[in-house]
Amino acid sequence: MNQLKIVVWDNIGNTLLGMRPWSAWPDRVQKRLLAEHADARERLVTIEEVLAPASAELVWLYDPVKSQRGFVGLFGEFGTRLVDTREPGAVEREIADADYLIFHKEMVPAAAIEGASKLRLIQHLGFDYRGVSMEAVRKKGIPVAATPLVNYSAVAEHVWAMILMDLKRLQDQREYMVTRGYVREWEAYHPGVQIVSDLTLGLLGLGEIARPVARIARAFNMRTIYWDVVRYPEVERDLGVEYAEWEDVFRESDVLSVQLALNDQTEGIIGAEQFAWMKPTALFVNTARGKLLDQQALVDALNTRTIRAAALDVYAEEPLLVDSPLHDIHEQDDHRLILTPHSAAHAPWTWVRDSQELWANVGRSLRGEPLRHLV
Repeated sequence: MNQLKIVVWDNIGNTLLGMRPWSAWPDRVQKRLLAEHADARERLVTIEEVLAPASAELVWLYDPVKSQRGFVGLFGEFGTRLVDTREPGAVEREIADADYLIFHKEMVPAAAIEGASKLRLIQHLGFDYRGVSMEAVRKKGIPVAATPLVNYSAVAEHVWAMILMDLKRLQDQREYMVTRGYVREWEAYHPGVQIVSDLTLGLLGLGEIARPVARIARAFNMRTIYWDVVRYPEVERDLGVEYAEWEDVFRESDVLSVQLALNDQTEGIIGAEQFAWMKPTALFVNTARGKLLDQQALVDALNTRTIRAAALDVYAEEPLLVDSPLHDIHEQDDHRLILTPHSAAHAPWTWVRDSQELWANVGRSLRGEPLRHLV
């Protein structure tokens, strides 16, 4: 069998991260994997094992600047030939004779699809495959698959865990049980507990994490509004969400959840002005990226009661500085702040599951088996 050419276009690294051999994972990660599954070592599958008996040249398309936000350390682990996408014509040239194209959150030029002579499958990591022209691939008869991200689903679950912990005052109720306070007043009403269906959820971004968050809100009969750089009329109808202008999302939301991507346009996009727009009773949730906001402005908003509370899984500097004022607020007042250690994605197992399902589809294609997640 001739050697395959597989082009990977991914400035984050999630398409390859979960395909690392056991020996490539740091000891601390191996321990985490083993803590959840005793047979973790056997569960990890490499690219070579998925493709066997075929072999492949891996070409990694990347932007040296954008990739700094991702897992750039992977570049040297897979024997890939690196190609700078800023080079004119580089994307079209590499895809022209590729057998497979794997990509994540990139925009594939229609000309690159039209010029492809061997493509057997275009595989996207994530449901949001808008980066490929479906008109171009249909003309060429190239199948396209978009595998769901377990990573994103896990983050959406974490968002709701934080929201419900806050709105239902679960920390208070735990303390009530621990101290046996319930003996004095069984079925006690806890001041501050809120009915979710009475509230408005605001989403900054309507991507693959925000959509399951919105789906859960709909199950609670909660009004949901969103802002994004583009509108999604079909998603609006499907999920029952309403588009709102940037400022209005802040002003109208009782719970505001950030699901934006971090880039040059969004870094620091939320600051003192935006917090001032919010209701004084509002809950602010960020499980996206810490640098999307001015962290000191959030501290000030909490200390001045400009907003009621916040729930954070991500921070401007990570790990969170041990002397951060966020710790002081967190430790002084159960009601104002919930902090978790960038654990929403439930990594590293989600990395493994996401990458393996994506590469498993390539293996299915090689063996002539039915493909999954076709669009």
